[in-house]
Amino acid sequence: MEIKKGEQLFDSQRASLLMSEAGLDLVLASRRHSVAYLTGHFSIIYWEYPAVAHCLEKADDGCEGPYYFVGLPRDSSLAAFAVAHGAGIWKGRCWIEDIKDCCYRDESQNPVQQIVTSIEERGLARAAIGVEMNYMPAGTLKELERRLPQATFADAAPALWKMRMVKTERELARQREAYRMAERIYSEMFRALKENPGMTVGEARGLQMKLATEAGCPPLHFGYLFPQDGSQKRAWQTGDPRVPIQKGDVLLLDLGLICAGYTTDFGRVAVLGRASEKVKAAYQKVVEVRETMAAVIRPGVRACDVYQVGADFCERTMGHRPGGLGHGLGIECHEPPTLTPYDETVLEQGMTVVIEVGGGADGISFLLEDGGVITQAAWQSLTSWGTELIEIQ
Repeated sequence: MEIKKGEQLFDSQRASLLMSEAGLDLVLASRRHSVAYLTGHFSIIYWEYPAVAHCLEKADDGCEGPYYFVGLPRDSSLAAFAVAHGAGIWKGRCWIEDIKDCCYRDESQNPVQQIVTSIEERGLARAAIGVEMNYMPAGTLKELERRLPQATFADAAPALWKMRMVKTERELARQREAYRMAERIYSEMFRALKENPGMTVGEARGLQMKLATEAGCPPLHFGYLFPQDGSQKRAWQTGDPRVPIQKGDVLLLDLGLICAGYTTDFGRVAVLGRASEKVKAAYQKVVEVRETMAAVIRPGVRACDVYQVGADFCERTMGHRPGGLGHGLGIECHEPPTLTPYDETVLEQGMTVVIEVGGGADGISFLLEDGGVITQAAWQSLTSWGTELIEIQ
């Protein structure tokens, strides 16, 4: 699939409607995921990997963070703008044309003043401005309030999450491609396990990472692989990468691969060799929970009601009631809505929702987890794989 960097991913008309409902004239985003979503530009600098990238409090030149802001007016006749340290990474590579550089060390490029200038240029100095309250530094917000005394500031997070929950076709294309890549990684790892007896957990995880980077993806968001035989001394309990994967092991797998900014959450159970009848029977209960939940997911149903159906079934068939059974999926692995007892979000067509079901027997844990898009009448998995227990032989 051809990915166009910096393309507009969201629906402008829907964004304007949601901002109107929230009483906002402008959304000013500052959280890295929201900035990536609004710019359509994903870079190692603004992403979660490598792990050090999001821990930096200063840029290489000594400039303080945060490094980026995006302003999206409700009025579509007004252009969006971005203010960023190292703005060259976006200029000419992003659908937003008004991109201003900023640096806290240089007063002529002070980020707050650059934001204020952009707001005043659009005649929004008296506007209702939405900011991400939990991700906007207090000092920055205080200075914005001082320099824009006639503006009002409110939390933009609810409106932004409503925007992000419903995916456009451009976003869905990235999600589907991410799952295709994840399927190939799993298949190649299963082949390697079959051909290399005694492969360790660390070697298998290393293979997953290698395949992801060779596919042009950043390092895996996560790549869990836990061999289980019911004992308390295997990698599931110890996390030891030196543990060998042996014939008869039941593998709990979960793969978070990022493709063009969008992640998978892809959990499976595989057995190296033939599965016992006891394992098959216990795993089948997990499949039945998944199928029961998938059957009730459709537009107009509340997230908490989907949870209720799944939790009731778990309680009847497996004797436990999980705290949650899924979540939204997109730029982040865990997004709203959540399939929990307290989330009353009404599901909509275009939402991507993960069904996440766990179970187990005799000290062995299972996980069946897929993302799926809500269509006009159903939940449709993003993976072409079925739900069957995988036997590597």
